[in-house]
Amino acid sequence: MKRFLPLVLLLVMASLSTFAASDRATREGKGLVEQAEIKTNIFELPSFQMKASVRVENKGKPVDGSYILLWNGPDRWREEIILPGYSEVKVGSKGVVSLKRSTGFIPVPIDQLHRTLSYGYAPLAPEATEVIKEVHDRKRNGVKVECVEIAAQNKNTREVCVDGSTGALVRQSPFLDREPMPVGTKLFPRFLSYVENGKPLDEVQVTELTTTEQLPSSAFEPPVGAVSKPGCINPNPVRLIKKVSPSYLEAERQSHVEGTVAIYAVIGTDGIPHELRIVSGVTPGLNKASLDAVQQWRYEPARCAGIAVDVETVMTVNYSLIPNF
Repeated sequence: MKRFLPLVLLLVMASLSTFAASDRATREGKGLVEQAEIKTNIFELPSFQMKASVRVENKGKPVDGSYILLWNGPDRWREEIILPGYSEVKVGSKGVVSLKRSTGFIPVPIDQLHRTLSYGYAPLAPEATEVIKEVHDRKRNGVKVECVEIAAQNKNTREVCVDGSTGALVRQSPFLDREPMPVGTKLFPRFLSYVENGKPLDEVQVTELTTTEQLPSSAFEPPVGAVSKPGCINPNPVRLIKKVSPSYLEAERQSHVEGTVAIYAVIGTDGIPHELRIVSGVTPGLNKASLDAVQQWRYEPARCAGIAVDVETVMTVNYSLIPNF
């Protein structure tokens, strides 16, 4: 029996060492994520205004426009996107968002622009069903970053990366953000972009971002013709809980057809996609197969202050003859 004691002690010591390393990673990762949230969440500021010039690619051509965000807090804000042939105004007031848009859906370039502008929007901290696994040192876009790997119960993982010198959030591809600048106690990039295959599809150059006194209430009047629904500027995002893969039709396979189908949808409070519409397609057959699949997807709905709300989104279905491993 005695001869087994050293082995038992070694196993116990190894377990304690593994537990200690995991505990260190959890503490370190939690600290980094909290620091990034504090540094980048400009919506904790009582009042500010942002103005930016934007450029989006539409059918292979660059289109220039403008962006404005006025903020008096979560119950009083206004956001505008103005481009040739497109306009969008959102006004938020006490759990209600009023929207006026020149189209009945979100075009793909505008969806990409929304995502580009969402720096600091999403909650970073692990949820109740997530755990911090590891902390890695890396280089991203020439900057040394510390990345916190966070795993969910379904084994999906995500990373939160932080600039080691500033503590600011560093987003992953397809986003490329540069020149963090101070606004009050926060940091926000002066340049933001959405990049695919090395090519910027959406670019944002912030021309003004300043804290202000409370802005006048007249700045937050919804435009005439706006539609009002329950919502907020930063709902907890939807979470996909059921996904049905589309059929890759044999005719398209034989013809070596590849591409991405983009579908506009409203994810309802019931978690079901509604108002589905192809906004960028491949072939009629693959478009239909995508719609057939997406209408069977189910989500945990978005929430504002714990209340389920409808949210608009653009979902993508990718078709590739090269298998993903």
